[in-house]
Amino acid sequence: MTTQSRFTGFCQEVRNDVILGWAINVSSPRDYVTVLAFIDDQQVAEIKCDQSREDIQEKINFFRSDIGFQFAIPNAFRDGKAHKLSFRFPDNNVISILTKKNPTEGIAAFPFQLEEQPQDKVKILSCMDGWKNGAIHGWVLKQDTSTGKYSGKCQVMVTMDGRHLKTVEANQFRGDVASAVNADARCGFAVVVPRALRKRVRSVFRVYVMPEQIELQGSPYETTLIDDLLEQQLLVVNNQIDFLYKEMATLRSQLKRLISGSEYVINEYGSWAKKYYSLLPKRLEKLHLDLAIKNIEFQTPLISIICPVYQPEIKFFKEAVESVVKQTYQNWELILVDDGGKSVDIQKEIKQLVKQDARIKSVALKTNKGISAATNAGIKKATGEWIAFFDHDDVLVPQALEIMIGSAQLHKTQMLYSDEDKVDDLGAFVEPHFKPDFNYRYLLGLNYICHFVMVHADVVKQAGALDSKYDGAQDHDFLLRLTEIIPHQQIHHVPEVLYHWRKTAGSTAETVDNKDYAIKAGVACVQDHLKRIKKSAKVGSIKGFTAYQVEWKKAQSDLVTIIIPFKDQVHTTKECVDRLLEYTDYKNYQIILVDNASHEAETLAFLEEYSKYERIEVLPVYEEFNFSRLNNLATQQFKSDFYLFLNNDVFVNDSKWLHILVNEALLSEDVGIVGAKLLYPDGRVQHGGVVVGPEVIGDHMNRGLEAEEFGYACRSVLSQELTAVTAAMMLIKASVFEALNGFNENHLKIAFNDVDLCLRAREAGYKVIFSADCMAVHHESLSRGTDDCPEHEERFSYEKEYMNNSWGRKAIYTCDPAYSPNFVVRPPLFYELSNPEKTEATEK
Repeated sequence: MTTQSRFTGFCQEVRNDVILGWAINVSSPRDYVTVLAFIDDQQVAEIKCDQSREDIQEKINFFRSDIGFQFAIPNAFRDGKAHKLSFRFPDNNVISILTKKNPTEGIAAFPFQLEEQPQDKVKILSCMDGWKNGAIHGWVLKQDTSTGKYSGKCQVMVTMDGRHLKTVEANQFRGDVASAVNADARCGFAVVVPRALRKRVRSVFRVYVMPEQIELQGSPYETTLIDDLLEQQLLVVNNQIDFLYKEMATLRSQLKRLISGSEYVINEYGSWAKKYYSLLPKRLEKLHLDLAIKNIEFQTPLISIICPVYQPEIKFFKEAVESVVKQTYQNWELILVDDGGKSVDIQKEIKQLVKQDARIKSVALKTNKGISAATNAGIKKATGEWIAFFDHDDVLVPQALEIMIGSAQLHKTQMLYSDEDKVDDLGAFVEPHFKPDFNYRYLLGLNYICHFVMVHADVVKQAGALDSKYDGAQDHDFLLRLTEIIPHQQIHHVPEVLYHWRKTAGSTAETVDNKDYAIKAGVACVQDHLKRIKKSAKVGSIKGFTAYQVEWKKAQSDLVTIIIPFKDQVHTTKECVDRLLEYTDYKNYQIILVDNASHEAETLAFLEEYSKYERIEVLPVYEEFNFSRLNNLATQQFKSDFYLFLNNDVFVNDSKWLHILVNEALLSEDVGIVGAKLLYPDGRVQHGGVVVGPEVIGDHMNRGLEAEEFGYACRSVLSQELTAVTAAMMLIKASVFEALNGFNENHLKIAFNDVDLCLRAREAGYKVIFSADCMAVHHESLSRGTDDCPEHEERFSYEKEYMNNSWGRKAIYTCDPAYSPNFVVRPPLFYELSNPEKTEATEK
């Protein structure tokens, strides 16, 4: 820095390849300074000084903090040769660089010599995806030089503005990467940026594979950090801006959240868990109060906890047993089955435990028989009225048994399961699994129930022994067999996190794709279950993971009437119809074009031509637009086995689409409605089912995900029972539609009629199924005109008020059974966590 310059500033060495600095214009302090970077006296960059440097602001008493810059030496100069780096102000005066050797006066040029990145020796595939949900995301795979295969679980170092942020193992599940490059799915990372560092100014992130220090593709990444919830809501707003006016209620709700912020989100589960577990005693008190209100005397039957033991780490095994001993519920027996582990330390520990507590019993198998045989040995020794299942290194929360047995008595059930999370080697609680209420269709595709499970002993006896041929998926098989004998309404979900699944290297809690035999066993157990209940289907793994697609046998005989309301927009409607005719190999269907007073000549010509098609009928309706009435009129005019309500801007492109929907509807007599997975034209999910609640009425699940992205707990790729689906593409049994008196055309002319219909179907005992396998493209805004006039706003407000007045006191609406009460029903879904102090999940 020279005294004659009207600029002032310094640079500082952070690492041998990163320099931080700051600069201000003394003559014009409000102007941002652009400094020049030189290597070997050749200019290589112009850098704007607009990064936050609150430390410098405080020292020089400057009026703003955005005066800093960062410079990382380009990879081109990592060549093993000697170079020198210097910086200059815009007036060409040199900026001094403070170094470790010259921390006061600094030097004019910084010498450096960086080794060439060993990319020719170590090969990686990688991508730094960027900033999302409060974290830096990406993935990396490293090639095994001996096999040539790429594997995950690499160590990556993340820096922020030249400072080390975190070093983590890239071991998160990335099904999209595995599908694209046919490699290890455990290759992703998400490094959360602490809120204190989110200054809403530009920051530069770099990610390196360690220890080679190879920089990832897409690094460095420069972004302005905004609050993660704000970011997500802005994305939702961007998607919704062209939608029907009904979305305005959602937008207004979001604006409130932008102001107030969110206390808990899924990416920062640890803070939520800390608060939640401190409140569990109060939630247990609430459960006892619910029992007293219903005049149910709390009983204390014996609970037998079955725990197969095979070579656990002694530390974790002790913690597991201790978590049982510390239960607030005292009437239990813990049956430890040593499955031929041959561990002297474990055998000694088991003997000591049995001596210390008479409630702890042991069974020793001479040889390793496997998880099923060991569990069966424990069940055989059990004397309890209830059977609970527990792994040898997992942890129960202290109130787990008392909450489970109290819930069993409150809800008069034969089987219960709770929510769970994972505990890592450092004891941190991570990756919560907040589950829906019992969901048979979801269970076919995934053992979402998992832990903590408690079943009445009589039912366990009736179900029979666990089958060793399904080892790896033996619990999934056992659960499916239980569903064959227990009335589904007597399977109860306890929406409390009562179980910590141990996350250790190689465990199934750590990875779902580390055991091929488990995948094969899972496919077999679902296939065999369907055979037992006489359902013809083919079961396969989704992308080679423990999630399964069920392809039902094709149906042909039932008549499906496809109803398409429209007005003009001939090119859109024609494209919709042409695709139906081209891509529908289901034989028995007809198309009803409900013409709502079209007047354009091109549209009238289209109707005249297409009305001659054998499958197509035209129903003219000269009334004001009323979506509910248009569809109702069509069902009254044309009798059918099924009705398929379809927007004219939904385009199919898979010949099996109608087979898939009809087969889902025929799965059982109580299936009433089936909805499809709808995509935006760019391939992202537009509709993956609907979550209901008073604030949003109905919001689309998984919106914005890639079509093949698994989503939270695989819920974007698995068919499942939901509370509602959109009528943009909805199949309903004609008998159900007639029994429900159709859409509510008097009170819900435009908005929420599909949600209302689904709620009435659910209330009448029918299931609503979301099919993840039937996909179509929904252009959405094409079929919808503007809705911003005062009378439309008045109508929309009335329809929202009508929904809340009609359903606001009903549990299915206020606490969606297909969506956990531990999540807030507000976009983005599966993200914002409910305040534990305001949630009383046990009463659900």
